[in-house]
Amino acid sequence: MSPKSASLAKKWGYDNARVYIEGMPGWKKAGNRSTPTVDFVKTGNVVIVDTRSPDKVKEGHIPGAYGFPFPEYEWTEYALPLSKSAPIVIYSDTPEEIDAAVKATRGWGYKKAVGFYDGLKKWRDAGYKLETGEPAFADVDNVIAWERKLGPGQISISAFEKSLNSELIAVVDVRTPVDYEAGHFPGAVNIPLDDVKSRMKDIPKDKFIVVHCQTGARGEIAYNVLKDAGYAVKYLEAECKCDPSGNYEIW
Repeated sequence: MSPKSASLAKKWGYDNARVYIEGMPGWKKAGNRSTPTVDFVKTGNVVIVDTRSPDKVKEGHIPGAYGFPFPEYEWTEYALPLSKSAPIVIYSDTPEEIDAAVKATRGWGYKKAVGFYDGLKKWRDAGYKLETGEPAFADVDNVIAWERKLGPGQISISAFEKSLNSELIAVVDVRTPVDYEAGHFPGAVNIPLDDVKSRMKDIPKDKFIVVHCQTGARGEIAYNVLKDAGYAVKYLEAECKCDPSGNYEIW
């Protein structure tokens, strides 16, 4: 569960609540499928892709979905948002077709692409209506518009990258020392999440603080701890990967 959910669970008396620190990267690395909830598809800031035949899409599709028939799916790459951070939710008739589309989409750099398995059934079971007629339109000349929406305390990827070069901002990496040594952002100081409270003297109060981990889970916890302690702070809610040379990727 998320840090916020774990905190609420403990307040309600569930002493064994835990945060899955590895998050979605760890889950995917283990070879597991990932699929969003119906409410996330309905209300989340996502791009919905329907790979069924045009006739089936016209008969009924999830509102807001874009139709990209699977036999011609390779053209979808040129119509997807320019931002590779966009979460792409894909559904179809079969799990095999969804798997193939998700694999292709991630191969294009959209690492947040996930399959919505049994998506239409889940949508109807939740009491939501399908939309009939032509789906949303997109092609190489009319790419899908998508903008990242930040939650409370979050910092954008572009602002985070700028913070790495600012003398007025201190970037704190709350991953483990092993993860930090394997590769970290230039200038970031390593203070593992478990040590944040005991090492606050090492975190300057005369600078704006930006915290990050690998996915945002530990970063959110550290953000709340530092905020409660009176720090001016934000955290990065994104997945990232750094190598020993200082090169990095954020999505």
